Amino acid sequence: MPDVTSRKESGSSNSSIPANEPAQVTRQKYDETKLELQALLNRKKQVDTNLINLEHSIYLFEGSYLEDTQHNGNIIRGFDGYLTSRTDKRKQKFTELDRLFSLSSSTYQKALALKEDQDSSQDDRALSSGTVAGRKDNKKRKLKLTAGSDSLRKKKRSGSAQATDDDD
Repeated sequence: MPDVTSRKESGSSNSSIPANEPAQVTRQKYDETKLELQALLNRKKQVDTNLINLEHSIYLFEGSYLEDTQHNGNIIRGFDGYLTSRTDKRKQKFTELDRLFSLSSSTYQKALALKEDQDSSQDDRALSSGTVAGRKDNKKRKLKLTAGSDSLRKKKRSGSAQATDDDD
C-alpha cells in the first residue's frame, strides 16, 4: 500500500504542466470535439438526403416499370398477359401494394415522409417569398374556391326552398 501513495505523489510532483494548462487543454478538446460533431452531423444529413433521393428514384423507377408492363405481365403480378392474348386489354392499375421493392425497404416510409416535408417546406418558402404574380394566382384560387362554395350554397338553398314549396 505505501507504494501506491508514493507513485501518486511522484506522478503529481513530476508534472511539468501548470495548473491553468489542463483547463485550456480540455477547452481545446471540447472545441475540437464540437467541430467534429458538427462535421459528423453534416455528413449524416448529407447521407440521409442521398438515401431519400435514392428511395425516391427507386419509387419512380418501380412505378414506370409497373405501368409499362401491366399489359403483358411483370414479375409482381405474373406473365399471364404475355401467355394469353386477351382481346379485353383493360388497364389494370397497379396499387401501392404492388411496389415490392419500395415496401421492402425499412427506411422507405421515413424517406417518403421526409421527402414530403422537404417539398412542403420548399412550397412554403416559395409562397412566402413569392412574386406578385404568384400572389395573384393564390388570390384567384381562393376566389374560385369561395365562388364555387357560394354557388353550391345557393343551389342547396334553392333546392330546400323547392322541397318546402312541394310539401305545400
